[in-house]
Amino acid sequence: MWPKRPVSIQPAIATGQLWDLGSYPGLCVGNDLVLGELWTFDPEDVLPTLEILDGIEGYDSASDRGLYLRKVIEVRSHREQTQAFAYLIPDIRKWPNARRILPWCDSPWGDQSALWPDALARVPKHASDED
Repeated sequence: MWPKRPVSIQPAIATGQLWDLGSYPGLCVGNDLVLGELWTFDPEDVLPTLEILDGIEGYDSASDRGLYLRKVIEVRSHREQTQAFAYLIPDIRKWPNARRILPWCDSPWGDQSALWPDALARVPKHASDED
């Protein structure tokens, strides 16, 4: 699904709330530390990659609306702060079966961070099992 290969993929931490949405996680605004990945692309590959991701995440850049919103957030990677695009849940109340994932695992930097999947994750074995 990626139009180009990333230059690098590395662990990173963002601030927010992580939610178990069933077969995938969702991030929204909050104060927890959330462990994820920072994908870096060549500059000329960023826009084509974002166009593909916008379609997958249901985001319309012209209206800045969608299932998720693409925002620039601060992330920490290798103890350096940087900015990255992330797709955020605009209103978690629209996900009645969502379960918040509290920080539970150690990040590479020793912080307690939320990470999906956790021990209570509801990852279905088949698409027909989705809530």
